[in-house]
Amino acid sequence: MDRSSEQPRRTEGVLTQVCIECGKEYYYARVEPPAEQVCERCGNRVFRSFFDVTRKDEINEDFEETTGRDLKTDDPATDVAPGDLFDLNNP
Repeated sequence: MDRSSEQPRRTEGVLTQVCIECGKEYYYARVEPPAEQVCERCGNRVFRSFFDVTRKDEINEDFEETTGRDLKTDDPATDVAPGDLFDLNNP
């Protein structure tokens, strides 16, 4: 099998570019971002990049399970009791 003719396998996902000056977001799922990207809102050229993998596999599922936050609305916001805060103020 001749590997020189094979295309490199691309990771499936969405690249998000966030302007660090004004926060405008740009999304790239099927195309590469422009080499000289300029924010259309403020003209800034510096972006923070985030990549979200859309293909699910064991590694991604394990990462989401171990780092994800609980989004249930019926859970209390915190497990800190009022007495715990009182104890912190009285050394």
